[in-house]
Amino acid sequence: MPALAEPLAPRPRDPAQALQPYDPSAGHGPWDARLAAHLLRRALTGPRPGEAPTLAQRTPAQAVDSLFNTENLAREDVWSRAGAALAAAGERPALAAWWLMKLTHEDRATGARLALFWHDHFACAQSKIGDLGFLHRQHETFMALGAGRFLDLLLAVARDPALLRFLDGDGNRRGIPNENLAREVLELFTLGVGHYTEQDIREAARALTGRTVRGRDYRFVEAYHDPSEKRLLGESAPDGDAVCRIAVAQSECPRFLAAKFWSFYVSPEPPEDVIALLAERWRAQELDVRWLLRTLLSSRAFYSAESYRALVKSPVDLVVGTVRALGAKPEFAACARACSEMGQELFEPPGVQGWAGGEAWIHTAAWIARTNFAGSVAEGAESLVRGAALESLFPPRRRAGIGTALEDLAAAFLGGDLPAQRAQALTAALNSTSDPALFRAAAHAVLCSPENHLA
Repeated sequence: MPALAEPLAPRPRDPAQALQPYDPSAGHGPWDARLAAHLLRRALTGPRPGEAPTLAQRTPAQAVDSLFNTENLAREDVWSRAGAALAAAGERPALAAWWLMKLTHEDRATGARLALFWHDHFACAQSKIGDLGFLHRQHETFMALGAGRFLDLLLAVARDPALLRFLDGDGNRRGIPNENLAREVLELFTLGVGHYTEQDIREAARALTGRTVRGRDYRFVEAYHDPSEKRLLGESAPDGDAVCRIAVAQSECPRFLAAKFWSFYVSPEPPEDVIALLAERWRAQELDVRWLLRTLLSSRAFYSAESYRALVKSPVDLVVGTVRALGAKPEFAACARACSEMGQELFEPPGVQGWAGGEAWIHTAAWIARTNFAGSVAEGAESLVRGAALESLFPPRRRAGIGTALEDLAAAFLGGDLPAQRAQALTAALNSTSDPALFRAAAHAVLCSPENHLA
């Protein structure tokens, strides 16, 4: 297998250098199709055929720019109307398939995959809410506000009918406060555990009284609101909006959120010193998410050895990344079923804390489902690879030899990242079998390789 022209550099020890824009001309490291594919995996779930080599012809800065300069509001309006119709039908798997289709066609770092981050952050499940239309509207909020100032998003979500229903916030009344929404605003949405007191929770819950859902819309009912004095984190908090503003103004908020973004986009263990500096700079940008995401995807830390192939792919990333790599036109309902079997049902996270992620994606049952998915793709299951059967992607003369077949398959699915030792072991194993469908066996082996399950 071909190797990088030069090894990836370690993450700079100095936090300021770690956050510098990655620049090969300044000696920061290599830039080629495999690193372009790395950028596309993290920003969009993966490259389409030929996309990474094309992107590698630009500089890293230009490559990142291309992911932030492709806004298409007309197309998003079409997606929105289609999603609203599916939500009205009330079938969660169909709306999950719609989201997977959006991800497959996505070109924007600020689009459907960023919305997936927010869906995990503000986790809500249809099984409790009971109205899929609420979740579709929440998704629209993520798409509209998710790349802007975090405070604007939080203010909107704290009035969101889906979240109010999921956290029983619509039953929070003067004299009988419900603390669920208040606790999650502080613990899961802004500050993290240990940065507030139980008294802060009680005060925030009183401030959030009066928010409810009437029909399909948010309503504030003055008679349900507690007008008495409330103090949160040392400040006056007369209402729910004040709770959001006070929480976001705390120094811990940008640290907590930046670390979560780092774990989603860069590497599983956020370095405290880098996060501290990143949070300080992000605060100066009024917690503008677009700025944060561009900074992460452009940074030397992002292209370091510690970050490359460091994240376990979620089922959604694995399935959509495979579809994009094939250039396939699958039945997205089948893709949604595959994600569900691996443990990720869109619009149905397992609880208020969202999916555990990381290594929690890999357990016995989930791995069986992952290998079954790999087998279905390798065998050319029409529902998954329609229009892109594996054999049609590679010249017959390349498919005839195990060595060349593995090289082409690794290039298509792994960006060339099949270690020589593993390639040798697979070659030996495949050459020793009498299986007449060696190419499909090779594809299954590549799709099951550890590298294919790491982003």
